[in-house]
Amino acid sequence: MPVPKLPPPVDMSNDTKRAIIDGVKKIIDIFKAAGRVEAKVSYSGLIHDPRELYRFIKTYRNSTELVGEVVKDAKGKPVTDENAPLVCGVTLAQIQALLVRTCAKHFIEQTNKEEEKTVTEEVKTKALFGLITKTETVERKVGGGVDERKVREISRNMAFDWQLPLLPAYNMLNTVHLLELGDDLPALQSFETIKEFAALDQQTIKRAKAVAGDDFANIIAVKPSSLSGIGSWTKDMYHFYRRALGDAAFEFFAREKSFFMRCAELDKPLISIYGEVLSYIDGANLEEMQRLNIDRTDVLLQGMKIAFGARMRDALSNPNFAKDILRKLVESLQHVSQEKAQLAQSALITCKAMAPQVAEWVEKQKSAALQS
Repeated sequence: MPVPKLPPPVDMSNDTKRAIIDGVKKIIDIFKAAGRVEAKVSYSGLIHDPRELYRFIKTYRNSTELVGEVVKDAKGKPVTDENAPLVCGVTLAQIQALLVRTCAKHFIEQTNKEEEKTVTEEVKTKALFGLITKTETVERKVGGGVDERKVREISRNMAFDWQLPLLPAYNMLNTVHLLELGDDLPALQSFETIKEFAALDQQTIKRAKAVAGDDFANIIAVKPSSLSGIGSWTKDMYHFYRRALGDAAFEFFAREKSFFMRCAELDKPLISIYGEVLSYIDGANLEEMQRLNIDRTDVLLQGMKIAFGARMRDALSNPNFAKDILRKLVESLQHVSQEKAQLAQSALITCKAMAPQVAEWVEKQKSAALQS
């Protein structure tokens, strides 16, 4: 999954900001006249309501033909490319970032603002050179503050319209999470990944970052929960599994640590042969497969992939498959003396012969799971 990059920052003068605000207001008026937005929509409403800003940006993307007189370059030509400079010197992407960032800052401030309370206290004062002590009742206001670091870290990483619906989820992250994320907050692109990351403690994140290095953003974009497992491996083994399994490595690293102990028995050539299968195979099935040498393991896996298709994952992820079917497949190859090419043919023929039985078995397992 590609990790979004924030548009380059730009220093805007007050004149440029005023020109942008005036331009947005003109576009709002154009959309109102064309019936594209409701009459109540205003610039103030956009920067104070994430839902309203999100709807406005979607409307803009679908209505660029209406705003050519407002959105244009230095030569007066209409601009639709988000990264092309406008007459005011900034790009559409940078203007969107400004609006989204402003809206996010307001949302986070208001959502996290402490309730302001008035407390009454008795204060003792002295008069007449300390000879007389008076007790007075005074009132003062407390609360009403906000975690400025949280506001700053979230808002500075906001730039895209798709982030606006995620603001309540981003708000689940505490300051420690945000500081560990740094510039990688936009890598969290769904409620599910944000929730997974929010469940991690700082030490788990730090250990995984030290192992994964520059791959950190890719990890949290796909499966943040895998950080818990990544910290258990060395840098060398992490990068080896990453190459051998591709993005399926993130699913592998999210597995239980007892499974890692079993995988520690595998040498690198065997890990490469299993590949993404290690992201889902149950420990009981892996144990059964380990009765075969590397060549027999290879031909059996290839035979199952061809013969079983998508059902291979359903089968190998179920521990019952080990004793019900896989054991027979393993034993059919265990003592065969053939060259690897002939062995591959034998494995494929056997797997194809058992494919109907496997398909029926998988369906029965699914039905039993639904009934339990």
